[in-house]
Amino acid sequence: MPGIASAAMRARHDPGVVLWVVAGVCWVAAVSLVVTSPDGAGHHGVASAGSAPPWRLGASLAVWLVMIGAMMLPTVVPMVRMFDVVTARAPRPAPARASFLAGYLAIWTAFAGVALLGDAAVDALVAGWAWLAARPGLILGVALVVAGAFQFSPLKNACLTACRNPVGFLWQHYRRGAAGAWRLGLRHGMSCLGCCWALMLVMVATGVGSLVWMTGLTAVMVIEKTARRGARLVVPVGGALLAAGVSLALSALLSS
Repeated sequence: MPGIASAAMRARHDPGVVLWVVAGVCWVAAVSLVVTSPDGAGHHGVASAGSAPPWRLGASLAVWLVMIGAMMLPTVVPMVRMFDVVTARAPRPAPARASFLAGYLAIWTAFAGVALLGDAAVDALVAGWAWLAARPGLILGVALVVAGAFQFSPLKNACLTACRNPVGFLWQHYRRGAAGAWRLGLRHGMSCLGCCWALMLVMVATGVGSLVWMTGLTAVMVIEKTARRGARLVVPVGGALLAAGVSLALSALLSS
């Protein structure tokens, strides 16, 4: 019993557990949105539920944020745990910890806004171009090729290295106080975005309605960034994405 009580107490003080719980809530919300959407298209179904443009914009952005929370929060657990350890003996650590998370989330909120605009642009392009509308696989094929090619880029490697080494990242960039933590959160958010933006681009192409793609991409990002040998996954994933993208794009182009 003492061992169980001690484990429970550690879990309550572990910020990683909190992030996993929040991510789980986001997953439940994302699944519910897709399942209950009239056409199974995730945020498209939610957006169409309101008649006023502000409602549609706000609802779509909220769903993007839910999806990002489900996919990205598990990948930041090691960094948040390490930051919690580093700030344990600092005066008033709570504001610094909150500022770090706020900075990180600010980057992904900005990405959600850009992704939402990009998604709207893709919808408008498809609606206004009959040739493209008749080849729906082409957009996803191109997105897969871009994501696959980026897996082999120096930028991907540099950002992934920074994300996989929280000790080195904090040693280089940590500054005490809420302002320093905010800047650190922004910096880590940019590294995380640099790792994952191309994979998240695939979700734009799928219309945020595919739970299969969402689950697969989340698994790839979590393993790449947190598993001991996750870096070995980068090249095989890149090759698989390139092969799938080229195949899908060629199939769409050659279709009558």
